[in-house]
Amino acid sequence: MTESMEQFDSYWHKVSDEVATLSDGPVKLEEIPLHTNEVSTTYSAKFFGTGSYPLFAYLTVPRGGKGPFPALLQVPGYGSVVGVPAYERRARYVILNLCHRGQRLSDTLYSAAYPGLLTEGLPDASTYRWKEIAADCLRGLDVLVNHPEADESRLAVAGNDLAAITAALRPNIDYMLVNTLLFRGISDRIADLAGYPSQEFSDYVRYYPDHADQVADTVAMFDPIAFAKNIEAESLVTCIEGQRSLVEPLSNALVGKTELRINTGRGYLDHGYEDNWLAERTSA
Repeated sequence: MTESMEQFDSYWHKVSDEVATLSDGPVKLEEIPLHTNEVSTTYSAKFFGTGSYPLFAYLTVPRGGKGPFPALLQVPGYGSVVGVPAYERRARYVILNLCHRGQRLSDTLYSAAYPGLLTEGLPDASTYRWKEIAADCLRGLDVLVNHPEADESRLAVAGNDLAAITAALRPNIDYMLVNTLLFRGISDRIADLAGYPSQEFSDYVRYYPDHADQVADTVAMFDPIAFAKNIEAESLVTCIEGQRSLVEPLSNALVGKTELRINTGRGYLDHGYEDNWLAERTSA
């Protein structure tokens, strides 16, 4: 094992171990009548992440039928607001929709900036904000699987790079759905990125040119391809045609059975394909 691989494994083992110490921490659930409907009951879930940070998540539980139900962690996207899970998914899964630290409803101690969050804490990996955000996702997964209506034998994670990080560090995840990647291949072109949010990295190294190499090393720690060797979940990876050259190596590197799908650009059809893929695999 090379020194860089040892550093990578040590870094993430420490994150995982720190979250594991919180597994018996208190979780406060309160029903949200406004978001409860005929297919699911919606709760606010409040619990602590690493550093005693107070976190919020939406937790939905199907109504009717007999549980336990398939469990789905939806990792947060890149934006300030996280909404209630989609109606169709709420009818099928116990879902935890996490607001990571800094996002609204998890911002009592700190409010994230958009743009700006992608570079917060750089250049050092030990202070990079996304280490804590990844830890929040692991903590959210632990809260989800501890719910009595969640079937841990049918456990899935969906979302961006954070889904891949979570699946690598929590091998009990059976299915992974990955889209809208933020970190894939970024470290190799850190100075030449165009279009936000990824251009935040190029803006940063233009302002701090002496940090460019260290930033690239730190960002590489979050590239999902670095976690591929540890992801045994059956996976669906989706992207647009223009991202194929970046995403295809990831799908090829994943250990578990993997499908790469190039999206059509028709949102309804693309979301429908993802939902059908997940439903077929989590059905009892």
